[in-house]
Amino acid sequence: MRDHFFFPLAVFGVGLLVFLAILPGFGRLPDGAMAGDGVNYDRIVIEGPNLNRIVAGGNAETRLIRDGQKYLLFIEVEEGALSDAPELGPHFRLAADIELQFSGRRIRVTVRARPAEIRGAEQIMVNYSAGRIGESGWQVLGLQPGFSDVSFDYLVPPIQGDQGLDYLAIRPVVPDKSRAIIIEQVVLERLP
Repeated sequence: MRDHFFFPLAVFGVGLLVFLAILPGFGRLPDGAMAGDGVNYDRIVIEGPNLNRIVAGGNAETRLIRDGQKYLLFIEVEEGALSDAPELGPHFRLAADIELQFSGRRIRVTVRARPAEIRGAEQIMVNYSAGRIGESGWQVLGLQPGFSDVSFDYLVPPIQGDQGLDYLAIRPVVPDKSRAIIIEQVVLERLP
């Protein structure tokens, strides 16, 4: 084969292999623990595609839904399906950088949510867990018919050795059968 055919064909072949290698990453939604940006930890916002980072845990149904250009998080739970442990139901894992920045600090957890159209919950339960060293306990907060912000403050215990990851657990209050909520945004603020 002559050089003027071989080299362009080789460059095209290498380019095709590189394209095929990175193709699986296109359009993939983020998952895993939520981390900060490495600079500002005063306000961590979980919204849009980052809502996909939720771990269903237990027998809860979680899924990302589209509303026009926005991503929303749908959570549905059946009565008696989940234990009280925050990590055994729907929760966000918070990476070590957030855990370190929140250690020993007062934070505010704000969830922008609403009841789902079918079997919508009237209340939401939220729990910030710092692993074995403590948790906020389940905070029961009332929901409005449309999206509204519900929040609570919590003093995160100081880190004591290797305690694992922090969790932010969110679930609907289920008085009977099943209930569902839709979440637009979760904000974690480090208070002065």
